[in-house]
Amino acid sequence: MTVLIAIATLMTYGAIAQENESNLDLRLGLGTSLLGTGDLQATMIENEVNFKLNNYFALGGGLGYGKSNYGVSEQASFLQLNSNLYLSPLSNNRRNDFRIGTGITWYTISDVKLSWVHYLNGELVEVGYEFDKRKSLGANIVLENTFSINDNLLLGIKLFTQPYTNGDINSGVMMKFGVRI
Repeated sequence: MTVLIAIATLMTYGAIAQENESNLDLRLGLGTSLLGTGDLQATMIENEVNFKLNNYFALGGGLGYGKSNYGVSEQASFLQLNSNLYLSPLSNNRRNDFRIGTGITWYTISDVKLSWVHYLNGELVEVGYEFDKRKSLGANIVLENTFSINDNLLLGIKLFTQPYTNGDINSGVMMKFGVRI
C-alpha cells in the first residue's frame, strides 16, 4: 500500500512539474578553498537549496563541509551554514544565470597542528600537538554562473570569499551540479 501511495505521489508531482516551471533547485558543490588564518588548502563539499523569486532575485541556503590534511603537521575541518540573497544583473533566463550574492555565514572549525617534537639520540621520542576549536559569524560574497544542461539539470561554477568576525577568511572555487525540483 505504501509503495502505491509513493508511486501515485511521484506521478502527480511529475504531472505538476510538466505544467509549471519550478523555481526551486538543489545544488551539490565540490571544490577547494583556502582557509586564510593558517593558509590551509581545504577540499569542500556543499549542498544548497535555491528559490528563484523572479528573473533578477533568488534566495539560497546551504550547508558546507571542508577538510584539509597536511599529514602529521597540520589538519583542519569545518562545518558552515550559509544564507544568501542573489542578484542576476543580466536576468535569469533559465538557460544561463550569472549572479552576484551576499549574505551571512556561520562556521565551526577544528584545527590541530604539530607544536613541538622531542628527539633523543636522533630518535623521535615525543610529539606535542595544539588543538583549537572556534566558531564565528561572517559575510558571504559570491560570484556564480550556472548553465542549464536541459530543463532540469544545472552545471555551474562558484567563486566565493567569506570574511569572519574573528579574523578568519575562507575563499575558494567550486563546481556546482544541480537539479530543478
